[in-house]
Amino acid sequence: MRLERAGASERDRAVEEYVERRLHRAPTAGGPGRNRPPTASAAAPETTLLLGPRGSGKTTLLRHLADWAERAPVAHLDLAALGRDGGKPIDALAALVFDLNARKRDFPPLDFPSFALLAIAVATEVDGTARDRAVREMEQALAGPPDQRTDSLATFADAAATLGAPALVRAALLLLPQWRGGWAKLRTRWRLARLRRSAPHQPVSTFLLALNSRYGAQEESQRGRAEAVLFRAFVDDLCRAYQGRGARRRTTRCLVLLDNVDCPLGDQFLRHLLEARRRVDGGDPLLVVACAGSYPEVLKTFSWGGPPPPGGYPGRWPAGQARFAPERVAPGLRVGQLRDLHRHEVEQQARQILRTAGHQVPPPQVDSGVKWLGWAVYELTRGQPAATARVLDALLTHGEQLAWDERLRRSFEPSGPLVDELLARLLPIGASGELVRVLTRASAAVDLAQAGAARTLWDEADAAVQKEFEDFCADVLCTLHIDTGDRAADGRPETPHPVLRFLLLRKLAAADAAGAGAGPGTGDAAPSPWHAAHTALRTRAAESAPGVAAYHALAVGDLPAAAHYLNDRFEQGTPQEWCTELCRLRRAPVHAPGGALEGPPWEHYEQRVAFLAEGEIDSRLRTVTRLLAASWIAPEPPTSAETDRAGDPYRNPLGDPYAKLYGEIAARFRTLAAHTDSADWYPVLLAKAAQYEGEPW
Repeated sequence: MRLERAGASERDRAVEEYVERRLHRAPTAGGPGRNRPPTASAAAPETTLLLGPRGSGKTTLLRHLADWAERAPVAHLDLAALGRDGGKPIDALAALVFDLNARKRDFPPLDFPSFALLAIAVATEVDGTARDRAVREMEQALAGPPDQRTDSLATFADAAATLGAPALVRAALLLLPQWRGGWAKLRTRWRLARLRRSAPHQPVSTFLLALNSRYGAQEESQRGRAEAVLFRAFVDDLCRAYQGRGARRRTTRCLVLLDNVDCPLGDQFLRHLLEARRRVDGGDPLLVVACAGSYPEVLKTFSWGGPPPPGGYPGRWPAGQARFAPERVAPGLRVGQLRDLHRHEVEQQARQILRTAGHQVPPPQVDSGVKWLGWAVYELTRGQPAATARVLDALLTHGEQLAWDERLRRSFEPSGPLVDELLARLLPIGASGELVRVLTRASAAVDLAQAGAARTLWDEADAAVQKEFEDFCADVLCTLHIDTGDRAADGRPETPHPVLRFLLLRKLAAADAAGAGAGPGTGDAAPSPWHAAHTALRTRAAESAPGVAAYHALAVGDLPAAAHYLNDRFEQGTPQEWCTELCRLRRAPVHAPGGALEGPPWEHYEQRVAFLAEGEIDSRLRTVTRLLAASWIAPEPPTSAETDRAGDPYRNPLGDPYAKLYGEIAARFRTLAAHTDSADWYPVLLAKAAQYEGEPW
């Protein structure tokens, strides 16, 4: 059961409010809509580009905006879908025109006479000559005074009527304002006319012939010139509809919603539309909102565009800013990046899931089930919209008596459908199987830069896969990059998105080959893929980055080595730096397909530290070892400066979802405070202990 969430989050409502502010035109004094609040005028063409990686909710957001604005003139196109069906820019433009032409109860109808006649021209199979002169004549007619324009259009209509009427011609005729009036006789004339497509001496407008010939030409440049004329005619029709009486009657602009404008068809369509709108003096009534998963090529090469700045794209949504405020990058172009959901937005979805589950499912074992479930899902997905929605939906697919924490664990079992489904949703379209295998091994590394430099992870991958991996790492809009507006919290630009890395790690943990051992020294033939990847990274970092080596040591279960490193660092720098090292180590992934070992967290903890009962061990090392073991199993405490500086955003609350080990962690911090004589360290360690006296949710 999947619940509809489009438009429900604060993020989506912020985008909706942004569109609403620009959708209404300031009415003429005394005209209709006089009591509407003052809003942005349509003085200049405006296009807003929404950027976001796969799964960021672009398509569902546009679908919501189309439903929200259905009473106004609105058109919604998925250019990638049209392109897959073989559509051309003229097909997309025709779909847009017919959507805007739909009759609305509260708005005067829009007619497109110029576009209609040009559609007739390109749809009719005729021969023609004198192309250049004909194009110039039509351009002059469209730019001329109304009387001249009307006479020209009437001539073109009479000419087209003698040629027969394909389906597109008949549909285009409905766009003519005079269809139900003086031009209704054309219907009869079309039925009676004989097709004479091969007669060049017919009295057909030279322009119609030339336009048709250009559109049917094999040369891309010829077809592009014909398409450009149709786009200009469309914009011209709109501008004329908003002149005269229309300036008083039309208080709403035309909303055009374009999805996947970074596809080949989208690039051509957007280029034509931008060029046609740029030629208009005084602006047009279009409000264009386009979505893309990468920066469209047309915006890099268009006359007022240019490539994005190095290291990122414009329009980042700053952390803590409620309003959606895209960045103005050029006259008429604003760019805004869609952010991930905040924790309280995930909690809103969790409330809906718990309400849907009803009393048949036992509630979570905490005082506030909504806060707990929202926190747990947010820790796993970090608000990635597609992953958040799908994880919450998956929780409803288990048996009625299963506890909520167990539902979370089972949902991430690689044998279930969720992991593969989300990977297919978040990885690039068309990602090769070799790239997925490389990324699975690379998930053992903290970031993609570390993985790319560790050639032992590549398993003799060929040059094509290496190039695919490099392109993937360089794409700043890919889902392996996160951007919350705070680089200190994000880590390196190449840091994998936490939920994508979590999913890849689940595949790596489940990839143990038949007969493979659990790790070196077990007596088996070979280590598992998990141990092979982490051991290779540990060996590589042993000399140059001992902290990284300790991280991978913990990932393969070598708690003593990681604890020794952390103990040696105690009182060697500032207490904040030591707490940051602890935070980095605690985020080492757990070798478990579902993300957590089976059984109560206290049992895991005691098993991990059982070796402390053997032999003489320094008391401080014993305390550090217990602190690290409990921290590794337990979830993160509320955000602090130390956790922000850790750089690795990976989180896993599944080992101890109800924070049963928090009391143990607090006690170990207090014991460490008793081990220090430093006035700088003592209060910091006590403050860390206080973080574990509450609940992380």
